[in-house]
Order: sequence, then C-alpha cells, then structure tokens
Amino acid sequence: MIRNEQQTDIPQQQSVSPPSGHKTPRSFFEVFSPGKSHSVGVDIGYHNLRLIRVAKNRDNTWRLIDYRSVPLGTDTHRGTPGFANILKTQLDSFCGVSKKVRLWANMSSARVEVASIRVPKVPRKQLENVVYWTARKTMSFSEDETVFDFDVKGEVVEDGVTKLAVMVYAAPRKEVDDIDALFARIGYTLDGLTIAPFGIQNLFKTGWMPTMEESVSTLYIGRGWSRIDIFSKGTLVMTRGIKTGINSMIQELMEGYNEGIGPADADRLRGASNTVTDRDYMDTEEARELLLGLSPDSLSTEEIRNRFGLDEDAIMALIKPALERLVRQIDRTFRYYTVTLGNERVRAVYLSTAINVYKPFADYIGDDLGVERDILDPVKPENLHAGNAAAVLSESDRVAFGPALGVALSDSMTTPNLLFTYQDKKRQATIEKGNRAVFLALVAILVVCAGILFLFGNIADRKQELLAGLEDQMRQGIQIDEKVIPLFVSKIKADQEYIKQYSSRYLSVAMINELSSLTPSTIRILHIMARMDDPSANSGKKKKGLLIVEGVVSGDPNTLEDKLVEYVLKLQSSPMFGQSKIQKSKIETLENNELLRFTLNVRFI
Repeated sequence: MIRNEQQTDIPQQQSVSPPSGHKTPRSFFEVFSPGKSHSVGVDIGYHNLRLIRVAKNRDNTWRLIDYRSVPLGTDTHRGTPGFANILKTQLDSFCGVSKKVRLWANMSSARVEVASIRVPKVPRKQLENVVYWTARKTMSFSEDETVFDFDVKGEVVEDGVTKLAVMVYAAPRKEVDDIDALFARIGYTLDGLTIAPFGIQNLFKTGWMPTMEESVSTLYIGRGWSRIDIFSKGTLVMTRGIKTGINSMIQELMEGYNEGIGPADADRLRGASNTVTDRDYMDTEEARELLLGLSPDSLSTEEIRNRFGLDEDAIMALIKPALERLVRQIDRTFRYYTVTLGNERVRAVYLSTAINVYKPFADYIGDDLGVERDILDPVKPENLHAGNAAAVLSESDRVAFGPALGVALSDSMTTPNLLFTYQDKKRQATIEKGNRAVFLALVAILVVCAGILFLFGNIADRKQELLAGLEDQMRQGIQIDEKVIPLFVSKIKADQEYIKQYSSRYLSVAMINELSSLTPSTIRILHIMARMDDPSANSGKKKKGLLIVEGVVSGDPNTLEDKLVEYVLKLQSSPMFGQSKIQKSKIETLENNELLRFTLNVRFI
C-alpha cells in the first residue's frame, strides 16, 4: 500500500501500485511515438477506483504496464464533487502530462439490459430496423431515455433456416451522459464506455486469456445479484442476471444460525447491550464479517468465529441453500443455451466475486455442475502478458483488477461502445463515403491535369525539335522558302495560346493542390476565396490574382503565432505564390481549446 503524495490531505485515500521494480519498461519506440500507444481502463467500483494501463507490442500482443487501486470513502462515491477531484488527480498522475492514451471506462452491467436475439438474414440497409423491432419485443426500453446498440455475432442455423445471432443492449442514457460528462469536466475525453461482459470478451479476443474451442462461462457473484456470461470461441453469446448474490448468502448465514433462538430470546438479544461476550444472536454485519472472513486474503475472523462457534465447514453448510439456488439458476441457463438454442455443452466456469476470492465457492459450483472450474485471474504471474508486474498483489486483489483490464483492452472496431452506437457508426460511414468521393474526384482531376501537361509537354518538345532543325538549316545556309515561315509562326502562336487557355482553366486546381501540400496538420483551412485582377490589354503587365485564406491554428497556445508566421513564410517560398500577408488574427476558444483564427492575403501569378 503506497500513499499517493498528491492525496496527503485526504487520510482515507491510499493507492495500490506496483513497486518500481515490477513495472514493465517502455521501449524506445513507445517513448517517442506521437500516437496513443497505451490504453488505460477505468473501473469505478463501490469502494475502490481501479486504473490499469496496457500497451500493444509490435506483434499485436498486449502487456501490463501499470495498475493502481484507490480506496473510496463513503463521502467520495461517484456523483460527489470530491470524487471528481480524486479522479482527476489520479488520472493526471497515472496517464502522464501528455495524456496520449486511449481511455475507456467500465459501467455497471446491473443497469444495462442485455439480450441475445436471432433475426433473419436481410440486406445491411434493413438490418438496423429488423434488430431494433425484434429487440423491442424482447426488451422494454424507452428510445428517448435509453442508449440502444447491438453487436452482430455471426450466422446460426435455427430449424434449418440461417439467421443472424445478435447481442442487443440498452443502457440508461442519463447514466451514460453523466459518466461522459464527469470525465469531460475534469479535462479528459473518453474513447469508449462499455460493460464487464464485453470487457471479459476482450480478454479472450486479444489472446490475454486462452480461447478454448468449446464454450466456457464466467460467473460474477455480486452483492445483491450475480451474472453468468457464456462465451463461444472467445465471443460473448449469452449473458444473464441472477438475483442470488453475496447478500443472499449473508441472509442465509444469519437466519440459519439464529433458527435455534426462540422469538423471545431473539427480541431480548436484539435489545441487549453491545457487549459481545454475552450475546448469541447474530446480526447482518456479523454474518457479513464471517462470510468475508472465509477468504485467506481477508483479515482474521478467529475471534468472531470462536464467539459463535463456527468454523469454515459450518459456515459453508449454513450458506449452502443460497449456493444451491445460485447453482440451479446457472444450470437452467446452461440447459437453455444447450438444449433450447442447440449449442454445445459449456465445459468450464471462471469465478469472480465482489468480495475476496474463496476457492471452495468455485469448487462447489464446478462439482455440482460437473464442469471444470477456476478463478478469473487474468493478471496472475503465470500469465505471460502480465508477467511479474502484479506479483505483489493477493489473488483477490488481482481478480478485482479484471474489469479494469478488460475495458483497457477495448478497441473501437470490436468492442461495443455506449458512446458510439450503430447510429454514430452510420453517420461516420456517410461522412467517410463523402470524403472518399471528394478524394477520388480530386485524384481524377489531378490525373486529367497531369495528362494534359504531359500532352502539351510532348507538343512543346516536338516544336523545339522542329525549331532546332530549322536553325540548323539556317546555319548550314539552306534556303528556306519565306512563304513557309509565316505559316510556322502562326502555328506556334496558336499552340501557345492554346496552352495558355488550358493553364488558365486549371490554375485554380493547381493552386488548391499547392496550398494543400504546404499546409501542416496543425493548421486547418476553413475558407478560400480567389480574386483575379484584370489590367487593361495594353498595360503590358502580367495578370496577377489574390487568394484570401481563412483558417485556424491548433496546438500549444504558446506557439500558435509562431506556427502562423512559419506558414506564411512557407507560402512565400512557393514558386506559385507571391507576397503573403496576415490580414488579421485573433485567439478563439472552441471546446475548452484555444485556437488562433487568421485571414491571409496571398498573391499568385
């Protein structure tokens, strides 16, 4: 446990981070890479804020870089002003000054309705409507108050008919907006927001955990509920919530122990003093302490066990009815998946809990279901991706980092994102389609211009060869018919005029191309207006024009003016442009970023 130096004024804020000897060093490429080479996952829990940082290797494998767990007090839960300050402080120190990381957050799946549906194979344009209306029959949600999205899993055969298996999910729009606004308020932009089942899918999809050919499941035992997720070859195909959880076990333990106490004795003991030496009645908090104490990673509960005369076997026997209800619900889910949906048998179950890990829970569930069992521990030292980075943590602490790791491995192309749904993807596809059309049109114009220039270049070369031949004839004293010379002169003048007309016609395209090649990525052109001068025919001057360029400069506020001056000098050095002047410039703020808006007058010949 290492106290964060920036939180010394908050006594309860302690963070768990790996010692410096366990942190994986960054490569030279990652240190100097201008892109976002690292990904950070944020998991906001009931009692802890957990951050985890991973990086992708050149062979597309992942490795653990850093992690941190920050305990939260009762007055610093999400939604309080104090929590926003804690989150900003921790992200600032964890992500670094540059903030060049992909940032994904985890949202509680208890508030998200998830369902597996099957729809007919239809053209892509009709798929969205088919999925939406099929989901409305299965789920109850309001379009205005809900963020709805779906993920197509692939083709399945049902009663001899090929259909599409689709995972649909609906989340409260207000909670999604609140989480997004929370990060925006502290100066961070979320790349994505997802839920734990899709985070676990990332563990399989990225190869962090081995993908089995058969179906496997993960079981999360929460406080008031549990969740069973089924994966086929690493892909989430089914998820279901179960009402039985830790609180059910606590209730069974308390009621089972108190069954031997009569009603009168129970009332007397409830009203007795808090001196534990003469009290036999077990209350909820005492039952919770006994249950949490089962894990070897918890503090010793020998004193309270002796007081009630309960060992591990006795506690397991008292909570057995809750475990049996949980196993029955899991068994029904497995039977529905295999018998009703016609899938293969689930071969293994991975367990994680909202409390410290207790292996006999997994053994009991696995033995009852007749499947292999293990603890969902993706950062154990034996994992090559994690290495020894988290070796100092207990098994329970490592398991608690699973949701944060899952969202850190998210990718916008494969991970469902509550901040970027199918409607956003559709709008982006339309924009990209338009951009491609504009790009192809510009390429076509440039090809035409290049062809014209090549054609007239060949014509000019032939004229030069003809002129050189005539000059040779003149030097050799060969007589040239004077009647022929005016014909040649007339032909040359006509060709020159033709070349000038084509040059004038495609001058604007050439100027735009030259301006585009000289404009750096930190400057965005907003508007261009060209004005051609029209001197009198007998003035003897070349025609000149004026470009009025409007744009903005982004980046470090201290270097905006320097970047603009550098851009003006670069324009003046171009053979196509002449004198360039800054007509006006001013600082503007857009979405909390300072931009330098400018207008340039650029002469061209």
